[in-house]
Amino acid sequence: AAATLEPMFSWRVLWLLGLPTGAIIILLNRFIPESPRFLSSMGLEHVARAVLRKFVGPARDGLEREDAAHPGPPVIDEQHAASGIRMLMHGRHARITAGLVVCGIAWGLVNFGVLLWLPVNLTALGVDAKATSALLAKSAVYALPGIAVVVWLYHRWSSYRALVLFIGLTALSLLALGAIGSLGLRSQAVVIAVVVALLVSVSGVIAMLIPYAAEIYPVHLRGTGSGAVAASSKLGGIIGAGLGVYGFFQNFAMSAFLIAIPMVVSMVMLLISGIETRGVRLEDIQTSLET
Repeated sequence: AAATLEPMFSWRVLWLLGLPTGAIIILLNRFIPESPRFLSSMGLEHVARAVLRKFVGPARDGLEREDAAHPGPPVIDEQHAASGIRMLMHGRHARITAGLVVCGIAWGLVNFGVLLWLPVNLTALGVDAKATSALLAKSAVYALPGIAVVVWLYHRWSSYRALVLFIGLTALSLLALGAIGSLGLRSQAVVIAVVVALLVSVSGVIAMLIPYAAEIYPVHLRGTGSGAVAASSKLGGIIGAGLGVYGFFQNFAMSAFLIAIPMVVSMVMLLISGIETRGVRLEDIQTSLET
């Protein structure tokens, strides 16, 4: 879209591209149900069962095999009142929350800072402005198959290790981008390769960050926890936009090197404190966090 529309209508036209998506999400919101676990914890058993029936049909009233072996409704020991954000910073949740929040801020800095200023910086390296937009568009297309790898790794290998891996790949891509800036490289093939790697890795991080946050928090903290992590990515975007106003990203190499630091910090934090959620029951996840 940038390669086609920006030369004719300037960059402002790109903001309009988000309008249809936003409108569709608002319209579809009514079809996105609450989690059955959350509904059950709020005492709305009949609503929780209705949601289950939408997805699994009326057979056995939506019970899992292990629940069907016991008479009566399933017992979900999640009777807690809604808790504030301070609860996120207690026990082992605190270390994981800190790692995810640092990662979210770093992601916002990359997405709304480094990538936003990338066309300007590539032009400064001597790449034609129109060719820059085409290069970014080409890189985005090349990056699409990488998203399939993200999905496969998260579901088939390991949830938190896949997240840590892509955080590390993002940091490496930033370092490579910084090297391009500091050395003044003008090879289109090298630039495309590094930009593709950055697009794949940074897209992989945000694709796994929020789902992982939703898996590690108990029901009474899930909305608060995943919301705080999502908000951290927007905070990083606000900081990134502010830094851009003051010319921080015009120093191509330095900005890439510096933003790689919080990425590496979050990678280490999650590597130490993260827990596996792939194929693990929610109850077992909570048990492991309490030990």
